[in-house]
Amino acid sequence: MTTREFYARRRRRLAQKMERLERSEQRALAREARHDASIARDLAGVPGHFAHGLNGYKLFWMFFICCFLGVVIETAFCFVKEGRLMQRTGLVWGPFNLIYGIGAVLLTVCLRPFIGKSDRWIFLGGAVIGGAFECLCSWLQEAVLGTVSWDYSDYPFNLHGRINLLYCLFWGVLALVWVKELYPRLNGFIERNVSKTYGVALTWVLVAFMLANSLTSGAAVLRQAQRSEGVPATSAWQRVMDDAYPDERLAKIFPSMVRTDGM
Repeated sequence: MTTREFYARRRRRLAQKMERLERSEQRALAREARHDASIARDLAGVPGHFAHGLNGYKLFWMFFICCFLGVVIETAFCFVKEGRLMQRTGLVWGPFNLIYGIGAVLLTVCLRPFIGKSDRWIFLGGAVIGGAFECLCSWLQEAVLGTVSWDYSDYPFNLHGRINLLYCLFWGVLALVWVKELYPRLNGFIERNVSKTYGVALTWVLVAFMLANSLTSGAAVLRQAQRSEGVPATSAWQRVMDDAYPDERLAKIFPSMVRTDGM
């Protein structure tokens, strides 16, 4: 092979490589454009829908769906981590956990204006909001019900075992994923799939269900605290809670919940 042939072949190979790189870049740009168009379409929603935009109906559906999805995701995570299924619900009726729903609403309301902003502000905002929210939930649960469902005392940089730096960073990452991907997708899903005709009535039925579920769950745990202190059942609601939710059943529903006086 002559020198001229060698360099000619080399130029052809370089040209072919450049052509492949260019096609790959074009495909990547096309995928990004389709992704951006899909996100824009989901954010635009369906004009005229009862939950269009960011109104109370939309926030409730975000709350309701995330109460359920959070339990599913945490159950799957615990299964991968522990190798067994664990009960991760936060209410007595159904696979729902209020923390996930309220957290989704907080991230939506507080960080939605930052959708087009720098990722670092979304990350920092999510870390602060999520950490403060988790700490508040832990304090309220202990102050009102005398129980805790998580304790981070063994983690470095923790605040009274209620939150720690690592989980604050997790909240920051979650905020990025939520604002950039999950919220727009869920926004479009709600407006395209929740019936415009029956959606309002269904919303209020679910509001009533979640309210009753939350009140019953709180009453069951409060009555459990009373039983541990030797308070007899003198009223109707106490007798109902004793019959429907004895300690054995609550231990199965809330396996990670621990009374603070026993810690």
